[in-house]
Amino acid sequence: MEMSCWTTVRVWVLLSLGLFIQLICSRSEAVADVAAGKRIFETVCAACHGPNGRPDPDSPIVQAFDPRPADLSDPLFNSREPALDWKLVVKHGGHALGLSPQMPPQGGILSDDEIESVVAYIKTLAATSDYPPGEFNLMLPIRTKKAYPEDELVWSSRLTQRDGQDLIRNVFEFEKRIGHRGQAIVELVQEDNGPETELEEIELGYKHALAWSLEKRYLLSGAVTVAFVTDDGASNEIIPYLAYAQQLSPRTTLQASGRAVLPVDDVEEGALELAGIVHYVWSEWPRRVFPALELTATVPFESGPGDDVEFTVLPQVRIGLTHGGHVALNLGVELPLSNQDYDYRAHLTLLWDFADGSFFQGW
Repeated sequence: MEMSCWTTVRVWVLLSLGLFIQLICSRSEAVADVAAGKRIFETVCAACHGPNGRPDPDSPIVQAFDPRPADLSDPLFNSREPALDWKLVVKHGGHALGLSPQMPPQGGILSDDEIESVVAYIKTLAATSDYPPGEFNLMLPIRTKKAYPEDELVWSSRLTQRDGQDLIRNVFEFEKRIGHRGQAIVELVQEDNGPETELEEIELGYKHALAWSLEKRYLLSGAVTVAFVTDDGASNEIIPYLAYAQQLSPRTTLQASGRAVLPVDDVEEGALELAGIVHYVWSEWPRRVFPALELTATVPFESGPGDDVEFTVLPQVRIGLTHGGHVALNLGVELPLSNQDYDYRAHLTLLWDFADGSFFQGW
């Protein structure tokens, strides 16, 4: 059948609205007492972390630690660490998330409400209003673009099973935080069709956090990448996109992205790629297996006879490999829902968030 681009977009919007229904999910969160948190910090935490969150390098207590206590007054560090992770560290100790075992657990001393309050106070020790909160550094999807600007190394491998020769595609991605809101992107794309293995393209890009709200639990980012292809017969591409992250409830998150693939030689040969994913976050501990369901639609700018719009569904799991989850594995199977020329695609993604520690830390 024939389906126009506008019809496809409308269908996709309706599907997305169905996901947004989960926004009515209730939250059960303690109300933090920042003043009480300050008193607790000064009593329990200041000896190591300093009265203003910055450890005193001349303090004998601080000098005895290896590594040194974290600088809680650093706005980048303060903003990129989600409050939940800090609550776990305060309650269960640094070793619980693969961090320094010299950070003692306070769960036997402080109540959950007191931990909530002291973490809320710690979040006031740095001016972070221009930094996107780490609460929106959600789990990496397979197809949907992330909104949060991160420091990560990612290797993605995709096996396309089709009649004739199967195709393996590897993507090596380096993502580096720039300034308060930005991220540089470098991607190397390699394809292996059996007889030949070649570097297909190099992508360079930049992502910028545009707007966010901790109260409304969302983050919106914009990005643009340029793909330089190695095949003389193919066109370089400009690829702008928007990426969105939303915490629907304490147990569910939504991510969505829309990107336009624009061949430089002939824009009409391009396509609009839409994707969205919901993760079920059933545990607060990162070293767990988290299921997710992802949907995609690829809409060509030029419509022709037949079903030109390609839909897929991609069930997947995120597996935290380290205690802090900064090294993680994604496994998924992408199933075509329209007239694609393949039976399925098997995906594997290995992520290392190097801002949170070395690759071998916390296993």
